[in-house]
Amino acid sequence: MSTFTANFIYAQADDENDVLMIGFADDQYEPQEYILLQKTMHPDEQDLALGFDKIHITYRDESQSQYGGIEKVLLKPDSIEFCLDETAAEVLECETAMVRVHFDPGALKLEERRVLFKQMFGELLEINAEAGLT
Repeated sequence: MSTFTANFIYAQADDENDVLMIGFADDQYEPQEYILLQKTMHPDEQDLALGFDKIHITYRDESQSQYGGIEKVLLKPDSIEFCLDETAAEVLECETAMVRVHFDPGALKLEERRVLFKQMFGELLEINAEAGLT
């Protein structure tokens, strides 16, 4: 399992660019370990045809990115786990098909970001009851 601790968490809906973004990084300004997730809020026919309606995931480097490949997202009180399909694990150069990100529960601000998480992950999101995001 690939694991790191996020000291910086970013989540925003950018209406101007029509994209949702959620990111976890070990450092705000010079990240070495990070995972960035982006999703078009209103995909058009071309986006759908090309698979650009899926979550775009970048892990550690822009060369390690792809659309789709996330099978499940498990949100716990102090971590989030991304379960990947075999292709995504290979493209993202993960040790296994799971990436776990640890964080300070207070830094996540779940109550403020509830809608963004549900918009981004939809049915892929599984929430541990202790996470407080129901």
